[in-house]
Amino acid sequence: MSKNNSFEVFEQFAKGQKKLEKSANTNCVIYTRVSTKEQAENNQSLETQRKYCENFATKNNYSILGYFGGTYESAKTDERTEFNRMLAAVKKTNQKIAYIIVYSVDRFSRSGANAIYIANELKKHGVTILSVTQLTDSTTASGSLQQNIQFIFSQYDNDMRREKCMSGTRERLLKGQWCGQYPTGYKLVREGKEEKLVVNEKGKLIRKAFLWKAEQGLSSAEILSRLQSLGLKLHRQRLSEIFRNPFYCGLISHRSLDGELIEGWSLNTSIIQ
Repeated sequence: MSKNNSFEVFEQFAKGQKKLEKSANTNCVIYTRVSTKEQAENNQSLETQRKYCENFATKNNYSILGYFGGTYESAKTDERTEFNRMLAAVKKTNQKIAYIIVYSVDRFSRSGANAIYIANELKKHGVTILSVTQLTDSTTASGSLQQNIQFIFSQYDNDMRREKCMSGTRERLLKGQWCGQYPTGYKLVREGKEEKLVVNEKGKLIRKAFLWKAEQGLSSAEILSRLQSLGLKLHRQRLSEIFRNPFYCGLISHRSLDGELIEGWSLNTSIIQ
């Protein structure tokens, strides 16, 4: 056997052969996401994300085998229905997936260190995350570092937005303005540019519950029975929460206030008055 022939026999054992075969895989899935319900309901950015991802896949001759997301999912954690469904599908499909295409890394995840961990776990399955607007070759050490930095900055940006939002919420609360969903028994009334919370029909019944408790000393069971006979059905735990909530006395308590109570000027009246 000549030297050249013997060399060809052993070529099948050459390292890196599998890597070359994997690089030829062009199968991909597209993942799109918005982070607010308003964006999802108005279809804001979802169509744009999908369009850019599809154009990117076509330009690079990738075969799109599926679409995931396309809805509202919070980025606070990676416990997201569509996100987890995509990960499971990518790992288990008989048709090997090489790429997850997203519009930007923050559409994939804003969880920083956890996003890096997920990306590394996907690499073990031969799956690479490709961001259309932040393209890096994460199969290389420098590209992987760059993508990890992008994940970290996405979390930083998310944290900064949350911090500014909480700061604005605190300022409104300190002025006596209620932020968020209003408690049972109130309705929001707009008068021009002003907004007020006023007691509704349920609130009037809850007011009776306070009076029955304070003036007559009725038990929770008796109060619940009376309320039900008047058309308001509450559970014992819910009634207990209402009795302990200072909001029904015209005071605001919120985690942003660090234990401080604020008198709510925007309340038209407190329920117990």
